[in-house]
Amino acid sequence: MATAGLVRNQPPEAEPRRKPPLPLRPLHRMWRRTLDELRISEVNLPVRGLPKVLAGVVACQISDFHVDRDEDLERLHGAVELINRQHPDFVFLTGDYFSGPDTMRHYLGDFRDALRQLKPRQGVFAILGNHDHWSSAEQITSALKHAGADVLINDHRRLRLHGDELTIVGIDDLWSRRAEPARAFAGVGPHDATVVLAHNPDTALYTRHLRPGVMLSGHTHGGVVRIPFYGSPLKSILKIGKQFYAGLNAYEDFYIYTNRGLGTFWLRIRINCPPEISRFTLAPLAPGALPETPHRAKPSEHHERRRRTVRRIGSRARTKLH
Repeated sequence: MATAGLVRNQPPEAEPRRKPPLPLRPLHRMWRRTLDELRISEVNLPVRGLPKVLAGVVACQISDFHVDRDEDLERLHGAVELINRQHPDFVFLTGDYFSGPDTMRHYLGDFRDALRQLKPRQGVFAILGNHDHWSSAEQITSALKHAGADVLINDHRRLRLHGDELTIVGIDDLWSRRAEPARAFAGVGPHDATVVLAHNPDTALYTRHLRPGVMLSGHTHGGVVRIPFYGSPLKSILKIGKQFYAGLNAYEDFYIYTNRGLGTFWLRIRINCPPEISRFTLAPLAPGALPETPHRAKPSEHHERRRRTVRRIGSRARTKLH
């Protein structure tokens, strides 16, 4: 595990914040640290059917921004800066960019401008989450497109890379009843190499027959609270099982990676569950690599290496499991 340096880089327009009373400042700093220190999770990502020439392709994922306060916007700026340092081929955005219509209207322009700074070699691909539909899917989609993202709404893009093909599939949000996996996969063959973006990990229940190569999700905020060797003690909001709250997990004949998200909603806490940037190195799924008990398989920890905090910022945020 390598530890990167701490960076402070507040946008010049950030409002000055009132400091807590002197006796409470150590606790306040600890609390802010749990919300604001971004961590990069370096993951060897097994993709079923991935051509050998695409092994080593680098992609980054961020999810669940919940840009509701100035500090959430700062955290997003920090994530963009760190992603660009990874020099990825792709960047994947997997939904819940705001919590509701009021904060969306206030921060939409700044959100767009922040994402416009992403510089992947091949492109930015985005999907929507439940909160985006509850805010304004139309306005958020427009902002994403103006930022240079290709927004996939039950659709896919077939890409030519290093002389072979990789297909990015985007499935709309499950909780909002907009998910149409069959439509998203229309024209995609069962042996094609696919990276599937689906905000809610439960989307796998309705997509597994289409043979995804790998699925990237968010939605859960990692479970908010994580206990070593146990995971989140919170009751599962997932039908697929709470082991899919975070990280890399096997499901039938493919893997799902669930990103812990950047922001928070409702409860402004994180316990042993820091905000995350996922950095993937794509790799072919080796024969026999999947566990024999697929549905409830435990996380395949040998695929993941974590690199400590790369950025820290200033003040508040919000949290919940949506």
